[in-house]
Order: sequence, then C-alpha cells, then structure tokens
Amino acid sequence: MIEVLSFSGMYEEYGPGFFKDHRMFDLKGLSGTKLYIDPESEKEIRKITALSDAVVHLTDIGDYHYITRLYLHNMTEAFDLLVFDNHNDSQEPVIEGLKSCGSWIRDAIKELPDTLSGIKLVQGRDRITVLKGSFDRSRPLYISIDKDVLKAGVCPTNWDQGDMELSGIRDIILKEAFKRRIAGFDICGGVAGDGITDRREILKNEETDGFLIEVYEETVNDGQRTIHH
Repeated sequence: MIEVLSFSGMYEEYGPGFFKDHRMFDLKGLSGTKLYIDPESEKEIRKITALSDAVVHLTDIGDYHYITRLYLHNMTEAFDLLVFDNHNDSQEPVIEGLKSCGSWIRDAIKELPDTLSGIKLVQGRDRITVLKGSFDRSRPLYISIDKDVLKAGVCPTNWDQGDMELSGIRDIILKEAFKRRIAGFDICGGVAGDGITDRREILKNEETDGFLIEVYEETVNDGQRTIHH
C-alpha cells in the first residue's frame, strides 16, 4: 500500500497505470500548508498520518517535506533517520513560531528526544552529514527523500537542485538499509500539477517516483513486507 498526500495536484497528472495499491488524500483545499504548516492544518493532517498503516508515502512537492515529521510521530521505538535533500532542513523558521519545510528536522529532534536516535543527511554522494547520534543496525530505519537532491536533468523540481544521480541514491539506501527493518519510506519533491507545467517534467517525476519505490522493494526482498506500484 502506498499512501499519497496530494497538495499541488502533481499526482493527479501521473499516468493511470502508476497507482494501483494506494490510498490518496486530496488536501488541495486545505489552507495554511504551503512551505509553513499552521497549527490547525497540522491537526487535520495528523488525523491522516496518525492512522497510517503504510510504509511508503508520497507527500507532494518539496514545499511539504515537513509531512515527514508528522509520520515520525508514529514511531514507538528508537529509530534512525536517513534524509536525502539538497537543503539542510534543520534551520530555524523565518516566521517565528511556525514550523516549515526548512525546519522539520530541527522540530523533529525537539519533539522526539526519546525515539529519534540517529540522523544522517545526504546532500550528495560525497556530502553526508551526521546531524545527530550514530546509526545502529539493530534499530529500524526511516528514509525520507526530497528529489531536489537530484540533478535537474534527472528529475526537475521547484527548488534549486543537487548533483546526484538515481544510482547514487540507490547505492546509499541499499548500503544503509542492509539487514535493517525499514519503518518508513517517503518521497517528496517535484513540480506542481497546475495544468501549465511541461508534461515532460511531470513524466520525469513519475518515472523517478517509480524508480525510488522499486529501490524500497529491493530493501525488503529478504521476506519483509513489500509493495507494488
């Protein structure tokens, strides 16, 4: 099962054969969500994330990367977090008191002191930063990917982008996930589905999401739960 949170309309422009076993939530009419999440909107989205029984989540363009923090609250045991992102989303929000797509890691560290044990941020194949603690293979691993870590020619997004290839993301995931239980796997980043965006950009994002989901499937080939897309 893939859980899909739709804010921009991007996923509605994917081909009809992409989604099979999935659950989509239409959140395009919810205010107070773009870049920053206001308390009332967070309460509404938590009604979805708190009940999630899915491992894989698609959470729309990078403006909504803070959704990862909400899913992390479902973790009931100590875990590690592996993040792919061209940006360090552990910054103080520009608007004081509001949580944002750029502060969600920092917010998660504060909110989950007893469960969020180790954090690695991958901004490139040779740019891996430890933001907290250290990884332990005995703990479950949560993986969060913002596609803006990729070269723009690989997959266009609405943010400035990094220099990674898909093969680089795959290599790091398979290394870090080896012999580990994957507790969560989410993907964000892309271009808004506004009817104006070049159809080729939507297709690149569709193909990239499909590739990354297949990478997740590779990590569970040892008998752990699998999904199909």
